[in-house]
Amino acid sequence: MTSTTDRPDTVPVQVAACDGAPVVGPPETQRVAELGWAMWASAAVQAGAQLRLADAVGEEPATVAEIAAAVGADETALNRLLRSLVAFGVFTQAGPGRYAHTAASRALRSDASDGLADIMLTGSHWGWQMWGELAASVRSGRCAFTEHYGKNLFSYFHEDDNRAGELCLRGYAAQSRAMNPGVVAALSMAGISTFCDVGGGHGSLVASLLEAHPQVRGVLYDRPHAIDALLPQLRTGPLAARCTAIVGDCAESVPAAELYLIRQVLHMWEDEDCETVLRNCARAGGPGARIVLLEQLVEDPPETPWDALMDLHMLLVMGGRERSAQQYADMFVRAGLHPVGVTPTGTPLRLLEAVVPG
Repeated sequence: MTSTTDRPDTVPVQVAACDGAPVVGPPETQRVAELGWAMWASAAVQAGAQLRLADAVGEEPATVAEIAAAVGADETALNRLLRSLVAFGVFTQAGPGRYAHTAASRALRSDASDGLADIMLTGSHWGWQMWGELAASVRSGRCAFTEHYGKNLFSYFHEDDNRAGELCLRGYAAQSRAMNPGVVAALSMAGISTFCDVGGGHGSLVASLLEAHPQVRGVLYDRPHAIDALLPQLRTGPLAARCTAIVGDCAESVPAAELYLIRQVLHMWEDEDCETVLRNCARAGGPGARIVLLEQLVEDPPETPWDALMDLHMLLVMGGRERSAQQYADMFVRAGLHPVGVTPTGTPLRLLEAVVPG
């Protein structure tokens, strides 16, 4: 809430109350202050995820003492953190020093189906440092992560922080599963007998498509670490009989297929590298082959703040970028493909399709 105060030397200003930024000024001043200090709220949520507070609260309200004992925290400091999370609706207070779940806090449980806790914990230490380097990355145009660590994110996961890599893959897999129904419903498989998921990770999209289309065969193509973690249902059982997992590098070659799916891979790379992958798909698939990208778009102006922030995240962490629909269409043309169109999926991802001419 806000109240209006008249001062003799200026126009009426808005004085922030408990739900606003602690500054005095017009609404636009408060709005900028709230955005600038939003990191405080982010830090509170991140801390709650790191401490696994959502796992420490059961179906009944829990006392601060009980939660502190479960997570190994100072009782007084923990109460202050929980009070902050209550202010943002992450938990609710069930009396003095007693806290209970909300729908938001349940989403942070380790057993939540959408994997939010794992996603929140991915980069919980280095992520802050990367965003702190945003101005430097904007000046240089270079990836903050590579500049700081001297290696890319995946090399860092493999060589320095296996745990962070596991959290990232687990969280990404959970989000992929959540998006798969929308993707499967939006993707036409008419006339397709074999598709290839390029950089398909554990194979969740392959599994979803094989379940929805019993007449097709799927190829999962990725690096060794992904193939080693192949979903159990793609190793044995009915789906496994129609799935082939192949280790390889899409920057060098891809297997033959009639349809290529590339989900959230190209946004990690610059245009030239992306076009190499597209040409490899065109060469292996031949005339008439379809290539479908599954990517988040950022238009100008952006449709949502999240689109623009994800674009900055890709600059900082991967040295990549989100693109507009037109930028992907132009990329298709430069790679010798014919753009077909863009299809929404009811998720943050769009299907961007091209066909190999001839």
